[in-house]
Amino acid sequence: DTMNFARAGAQVTAVDLSSRSLELARQRAVVFGLQDRIEFLEADAERLSEFVKPAEYDLVYSFGVIHHTPHPGRVLEQIRQHFAGPKTVFKMMVYYRWAWKVFAILFSEAHGKFWKLDEAVARNSEAQTGCPVTYTYTRSSVRHLLAQAGFTVDELFVDHIFPYRVPDYVQYRYVKAAPFSWLPNPAMRALEHRLGWHLCVTSHLEGGSPGRA
Repeated sequence: DTMNFARAGAQVTAVDLSSRSLELARQRAVVFGLQDRIEFLEADAERLSEFVKPAEYDLVYSFGVIHHTPHPGRVLEQIRQHFAGPKTVFKMMVYYRWAWKVFAILFSEAHGKFWKLDEAVARNSEAQTGCPVTYTYTRSSVRHLLAQAGFTVDELFVDHIFPYRVPDYVQYRYVKAAPFSWLPNPAMRALEHRLGWHLCVTSHLEGGSPGRA
């Protein structure tokens, strides 16, 4: 996404907690000739203003990040106080509480024990097991999270179910697992919009101007 923003002409400030990830991203920017359009910074999102010079951005974008920090509200407060203005568009993706993947984890990893679901989701939310923090959100809880930080939701939708058999996928073979292999594309898209893993939200500051970026 960082490369695509820069490729489209944006000046991008890209932030990550991992120095190794930043090293790889810098190398990727050089490969695509985009290094002059991107500033890479190692930073803790809960203390973002300590690492990134405060400024009013046209777009603040977070895809699959905020649900992995212990205090997501602190990240949103940082964005509101230091990086968002009346015309700023804030887009984020967090994991959806009622996703197909959550139900699969409930039965395959938590063995139907609802009281162990949060722990099981955190442990199995990513390709590598053992992620220390993973929160999931409903439509109403993500609205509440954003409202507490002073943001108004403009658009909200659910999308994405990973349909492939993992052993094949890691070998670059895209073989759909059951029951997805049986579903026609319209049915698959309808299922993703109800039980997708990605809860995608566009918002703006309360009192600001709704927008698209």
